[in-house]
Amino acid sequence: MGKYVDVGVGFSENKDGFKAAKEAAAAAVKEFKGKPPTISYVFFSGDYDVEKLNKGLLDVLKGSEFIGGSTDAVYFNEKVSRNGVVVASIKSDYLHVGIASIDNVSSDPYGVARKAISDSLSKLPVDKYVDPYIQFKRMQKGSIKWMLKLPSFFVTVLMRGMKMPKMGDETKMIKGIAEEIGLNVPIWGGALGTHLEKVFSGKPYEIYVLHSGKILKDGIVIAVNSCSLVYGQSLDHGVTRTSTLGSITGVAADGYVVTSISGMNPVDWYAKSIKVSKEEFMKNAITLSQAHPLGVPDNYGGWIVRAGSVPVMDGKALAFTAPFVEGWPIYVMDASPEKLLSSSKAIKADIDDYNQAARDPQMLLAGLCASRRAIMGDGITKELKELRKVFKNAPMVGWSCFSEIGAKRGKPPACQHLCANVFALYDELLYELK
Repeated sequence: MGKYVDVGVGFSENKDGFKAAKEAAAAAVKEFKGKPPTISYVFFSGDYDVEKLNKGLLDVLKGSEFIGGSTDAVYFNEKVSRNGVVVASIKSDYLHVGIASIDNVSSDPYGVARKAISDSLSKLPVDKYVDPYIQFKRMQKGSIKWMLKLPSFFVTVLMRGMKMPKMGDETKMIKGIAEEIGLNVPIWGGALGTHLEKVFSGKPYEIYVLHSGKILKDGIVIAVNSCSLVYGQSLDHGVTRTSTLGSITGVAADGYVVTSISGMNPVDWYAKSIKVSKEEFMKNAITLSQAHPLGVPDNYGGWIVRAGSVPVMDGKALAFTAPFVEGWPIYVMDASPEKLLSSSKAIKADIDDYNQAARDPQMLLAGLCASRRAIMGDGITKELKELRKVFKNAPMVGWSCFSEIGAKRGKPPACQHLCANVFALYDELLYELK
């Protein structure tokens, strides 16, 4: 329990969805003494009966807002679970949240996301006493720099990820959100999903988005946060470029299908670049393109990473889960496990540098790309331990993403792959920043 914000986390691996959800939620709000949380984040992994799971959440959290959904794996402090429920609850007079969710987002990702952020803004409650007072204190005691650098608002967005034949379309959703609120407000979150093995094997699956009792199968949920608390957000993939350079010379299907790389059949180019036979690449394209993803320069000295591709059109093209643009330069990247494990320190350093102080957070939310778990295997627990270590063992709840939305500090948000994506909340008020 903090001075300005209280947090609680809960976890259950009960095989019964109702009991698992109820146990995790009850543990998260245990110290709130019967007062409802401001917002709760809920993630689950495994073949739960979603209706029962939802009823378990409502049994504890009814009357308060909660958002989340299904995922490849869930993370609770230093534990990884492929069959469990995690809940993180936040209660603070200095945090207000407006939330909206809409189903059928794949029909118009840009338009639906734009409407969802607009609806979220209309539902944002404003404390006419506390909020103006904090703004006054920021003007009186703080500096204009911090009012611009660390806004009193941030956006959390969760959506269904790729579910063939429909791609995730996260980039279109980001554009829809930014069209309404601009890019000065941080946008953080990522795509929900299911067990990655189901995607690899082509088995049928659903992706569930949860919002305070609503269950969406093709949904997006957006939370606009009016926040007087210090917060930090950053992401990092840890991958490095190799010397193999190419360019996207042909695309189709809005950029989700690459038809030519450096004037070559993209399957031939990729196989040659990572020194495997075309037959081997065709057989193991998803795995190989995660271990050797493609990196696009982001104009800020960093990289936008695209991982995971599938041969289509009888091996004449490659389909990706996020789009490319014709003319983009690309590098083959090295995503070896030891490189991925460097991300925790990079994220902590990025947040501390941007906020100009090394702070100990009250709680962490972490979205770790499902490809990281696939590449690291059991080594993903090392990443959780390293994250907890660098953030001074703050309570941490997270999910295994199909994509990550966020940015290093000072950069615009983007849809990324292979990233560790961290949001940190601190028990300190914004006007205390000097």
